[in-house]
Amino acid sequence: MRSFIAVDIDDNLKKNIIDIQNALSTSYIKIKFVEPENLHFTLKFLGDMEESMIDDIYRILQKNLERYKPFEINLKGLGAFPSFSYIRVLWIGIEDENNFLVNIIKELNRDLRKFGFKEEKEVIPHLTIGRVKFVRDKEKISQILKELQNIKIGKMIVDKILIKKSVLTPKGPIYSDLKEVKL
Repeated sequence: MRSFIAVDIDDNLKKNIIDIQNALSTSYIKIKFVEPENLHFTLKFLGDMEESMIDDIYRILQKNLERYKPFEINLKGLGAFPSFSYIRVLWIGIEDENNFLVNIIKELNRDLRKFGFKEEKEVIPHLTIGRVKFVRDKEKISQILKELQNIKIGKMIVDKILIKKSVLTPKGPIYSDLKEVKL
């Protein structure tokens, strides 16, 4: 089973994200955008794993999150991986005043190592909004990206973390919630 740990995007912010996706829909670039129902922050990609491990992962998640209360994050700024000069993934950044998301990700990385999951070295919380297939006009796209680089999307409350299942289909992934931990 393919799965990951995530935070879903507040429905109130999805329209703002769709507006950004629409602004990037030009003939200068070919992008496969993330569908509104699939928008989420991945805290830890688990990959293919045995379904029997879900309960162990859920217990670790509960333990790690018991000291957290709901907290606010601010979605702000457009970025690209690996860079604006070579774009493969477009993402929206996250401002987290207390670094709660980064801390949660680091704790999950540390505690999931004992189950054989790879520990991520660098933690950059972000919301993937599209994957770039190819760029027709780098100069035009660079101009659009610079205009959106500091865009403010809005704030949301993180009040639960989910373990999700991902089923890959020819039309795109289908996500379903397996377990939920409320903050």
